[in-house]
Amino acid sequence: ASADSKKATNGQFSAMYPPQELVATEALPTKNALGESPVWCDRDQALYWVSATEGEVWRWNLLDPPHRKIMNTAVGCLGILGSSTPGSLVIAGESAMMTTTMISSGGDPNNPIADFASGPSYLVDRPDHMTTTRPNDGRIDRYGNFVLGMYNQYHRAGATEGSNNAGLYRLNAQTLQWQEILDYKFRVSNCICFSEDGKTMYFGDTPTRRVYAFDYSQDGPLTNRRLVWTMPADMPGAPDGAQVDAQGKLWVAITGGGRVVQLDPASGQVEMVVHVNSNPTSLTFGGPELDELFITTRAPNGGGLWRVKMPYGVRGVPEPEFK
Repeated sequence: ASADSKKATNGQFSAMYPPQELVATEALPTKNALGESPVWCDRDQALYWVSATEGEVWRWNLLDPPHRKIMNTAVGCLGILGSSTPGSLVIAGESAMMTTTMISSGGDPNNPIADFASGPSYLVDRPDHMTTTRPNDGRIDRYGNFVLGMYNQYHRAGATEGSNNAGLYRLNAQTLQWQEILDYKFRVSNCICFSEDGKTMYFGDTPTRRVYAFDYSQDGPLTNRRLVWTMPADMPGAPDGAQVDAQGKLWVAITGGGRVVQLDPASGQVEMVVHVNSNPTSLTFGGPELDELFITTRAPNGGGLWRVKMPYGVRGVPEPEFK
């Protein structure tokens, strides 16, 4: 192979095909301590996300000021709950999966006033009960089940420093039973997202700076692991949240790197870079045409919600519901 093709396979910027560059702007100065898990709901025409450590769930319809609801527990991620009630969500809390709605009973979905008097409802216990882990990254698969990865809370320092003790699980929407779907443990789950046909799942253990693809089915474990991308040594940061577009390209937020990259999963080549003057954590496509990229960020040098319009022809895939 040529030098350039080798560089692409290793995740380097190819000199022959330099990546297209875009610049995101801050849409909302929300000052989230740890913004994560942005999800666009077609039904509600609204964006939802969490501030994980603060236990907040946020909603924004792109027109009115955003509003938030406090869960009274740390949260990892969220998904859209299949329901006739607008604003219905399923949330991975620190000790259990929960459901809530971001719109008051009888409220106007286009101008909601959250019912702050009612907290979330219990759905099912989390998949493990270790005090050294917590729910982190997750997403609803194309079949309507919730895939959830855990996080070693002391992976940098402490009782489980450097330990691979976190697992990857799937919650069946019909039976509410958990199944462990990965045959090894890790430290920090991230990059969980799915191809449009639902047959490929992406996953990364952030400290390894590698992203993998797996064959995915709705009732079996992940199989056929293959390396998609290894971050080059001269690129700062590490892979965090990710999403797939309608063309099958993989978008990865580089936490600590001030950017989002678009990858060709087949070659590992970086084809587009979105510069974010903040600390990105995760991303998704949204807007009426799914042609904007929304990016969550974290403190101390971030915490706002960022956005960037996509080039013509680049758009997302509608997010599935938990049902």
